[in-house]
Amino acid sequence: MLAGCATRPEVGSIANPDFASHSAAVLARTDWQLSGRLNVRQQNQSDTVNINWQQQAERFDITLSSTILGLGTTRVTGSDSSVVVEKAGEAPVTLPSLQALTRDYLSFDFPATHLLYWVRGLPVPGLRGTLGFDTDNLLSTLTQDDGAGRRWQLTYDRYAAVDSVPLPGRIRLVAGELQLTFLVREWQLSPSAP
Repeated sequence: MLAGCATRPEVGSIANPDFASHSAAVLARTDWQLSGRLNVRQQNQSDTVNINWQQQAERFDITLSSTILGLGTTRVTGSDSSVVVEKAGEAPVTLPSLQALTRDYLSFDFPATHLLYWVRGLPVPGLRGTLGFDTDNLLSTLTQDDGAGRRWQLTYDRYAAVDSVPLPGRIRLVAGELQLTFLVREWQLSPSAP
């Protein structure tokens, strides 16, 4: 059992062949969708955002809704190079990146671009990290820097097989006083790439 929770020192040299195979299976599904909610806790304050995320290769379409954060219903579409934010009753706003959304529209800042990997139970490629695995050789813990010097502690559980690919149902992200918890209600995957 202890061997199942062993950590690996660096993402770039994953020495767990089962996890490497799992990662390849997840990355082969370039089109996917999740729906659920995101709980945000910071400085004795807690907010919940409903989320529906559709990913098609490099492009994303994310709908966020919350009365607490003043979001109302907000649609965020784009790719790495450009993001468009549409809120009911307001003119669309173009931002240079998904990261700018968290900085400009939410009351907290987190590495939004890393979520493409983190939410699927994968470390961000090219960034050093420490990985811990459960008894099924799936990611149970991850410590990874966000590239701006902030260290994130992630925990994963409630995995469920979606078209034979295990994906996490709960992801907790903690950095300092900020804690984010994704509760995924439903995953959908496209057929794997040929």
